[in-house]
Amino acid sequence: MPGVPPVIRVRLEPCGTLREAFGAPELAFELPEGASLGDLLDRIGAEHGERLAALWNLRERRFRGPVVIMTGTVVVKDRATPLRDQQTVSLHKAVVGG
Repeated sequence: MPGVPPVIRVRLEPCGTLREAFGAPELAFELPEGASLGDLLDRIGAEHGERLAALWNLRERRFRGPVVIMTGTVVVKDRATPLRDQQTVSLHKAVVGG
């Protein structure tokens, strides 16, 4: 359809306590084509930041504490990492201790 910007669909899978905080085992986001991990994190903050207050720093637009972000078996740390259509991004609360 002319005039409609292309979008990508990204599936977010929060795991463990993050799943409980989000209140769902999976969430779907539509983002503009060319979106990055940072764009997804910004959407998470905008749409779920209030609910995630204990886990999300609204001002800094990031998770509080260690959260591991993965696509497949790859850990992603750079907000500039491009996302692709139908990609799954999983969130894991890092376990610390020893």
